[in-house]
Amino acid sequence: MTVTLTTPSITLTVTGLLLLFLGLIHYMSRSRVWHRRYSAAAHLAACRQEDMELLRQQLAAQKLLSLKAQVNPHFLFNCLNGIHNTIVTGETAKAQDYISGFARLLRMMLMLADKQFITLQEEADMLEYYLQLEQMRTNNGFDYTLQIDPLISPSVLPVPGMLIQPFLENAIWHGLMNKENDRQLHIHWKKINEQLFCCEVTDNGIGRALAGQRLPEGLKAVRHRSRGMELCMERAELYRNMYHSRFNIDISDIPGPNGTAGGTCVHIVFEVTDDMITGY
Repeated sequence: MTVTLTTPSITLTVTGLLLLFLGLIHYMSRSRVWHRRYSAAAHLAACRQEDMELLRQQLAAQKLLSLKAQVNPHFLFNCLNGIHNTIVTGETAKAQDYISGFARLLRMMLMLADKQFITLQEEADMLEYYLQLEQMRTNNGFDYTLQIDPLISPSVLPVPGMLIQPFLENAIWHGLMNKENDRQLHIHWKKINEQLFCCEVTDNGIGRALAGQRLPEGLKAVRHRSRGMELCMERAELYRNMYHSRFNIDISDIPGPNGTAGGTCVHIVFEVTDDMITGY
């Protein structure tokens, strides 16, 4: 059987195909518009996310500087107390040495105040100045060592400035100076692997429990509540969140004879990232 297409049927068929073709073009055009709008929205959202992340990092950086700035006045307050002691007791020559050392330390602190990270060499130099001042303040009442692992390049390794100073101060004044003699303080920087480092601060003082029972004496009795160690913990938390890296501070007692404490150990483990290296 032969099917004959009439003109009207051909016209309808062509019209239908044309409408279908136009509909397909319209759909494809709308799809491209939707895709462009979706891509633009996704790009905008990504930009906003990047902007928010940048803002969060900037806020975290400013908070870190703020926390560091809070440590320094407390530290300076105690240095001035030491100068005050030498003046009151009439030790003129010692007061001059103390002021000279304090000025040297203060100058270095001011030069590095706006940096999140400084080199380990700079940190070690500042700690040396600080410990020399504390030795003058205590009439050489303790001995100390500051050791850096030979595998570490101190002029290259970035570390948070003045992070361990509050732990040194705590060890000296609450652990060692409450002991009769043989007062030892040791600071040791070690390399664990290519990105992981640690700093150990150990003393052979009376331990945390017994130190907590002792009342402060002399100028230490001034009602000035130290937040130094608390600020260090807050800084460590911010470093972890800001750089997504490991940064832990652990404090433990060193076992002594007959179940007593033979001192205290502060163990700080930190990971060095590329952002830290480019950030100082």
